[in-house]
Amino acid sequence: MSRTPPIAIGDRFVRVGQPDKVFVVTALRDKPGFPPHVELRLQGDGGPILLGVSALTDRSLYQRVQL
Repeated sequence: MSRTPPIAIGDRFVRVGQPDKVFVVTALRDKPGFPPHVELRLQGDGGPILLGVSALTDRSLYQRVQL
């Protein structure tokens, strides 16, 4: 059983070392034959970023922000 809570639309994350930039999950992308991805947007500004779920759940890269 995974210790990481599932990713959902509206979840917020910061890159390790950049706590002032908050990214919000805006969509979940699941295409057959490819690993799952999420679409992120920089909170308040910025275009979409497509990122693999495995990178987003890697605690050395991103950390979940609690509301």
